[in-house]
Amino acid sequence: MALDNKTVLENLVNQRTELITQIESSRTTVLRLDGAIDVLQQLIESVEKTEETEEVAETEVVAENE
Repeated sequence: MALDNKTVLENLVNQRTELITQIESSRTTVLRLDGAIDVLQQLIESVEKTEETEEVAETEVVAENE
C-alpha cells in the first residue's frame, strides 16, 4: 500500500524537526566540550609556568649560595 503525499510530507517535516533538535543539542555539546578543553589547556599552561618559575627560583638560590 502506497502512502499518500500528505502522509509523506508530514513524515518528512517531522524528521526534519527531529534532526534540527539533534543538531542543536550537538552544538550545545560541542560548545561545552570547547569550554572544557579551554579550561584544561589554561590549567596545564598555568601549572607548566609555575613549574618553570620554581625551577628558575631554585637555580637562582643555588647560584647565590655558591
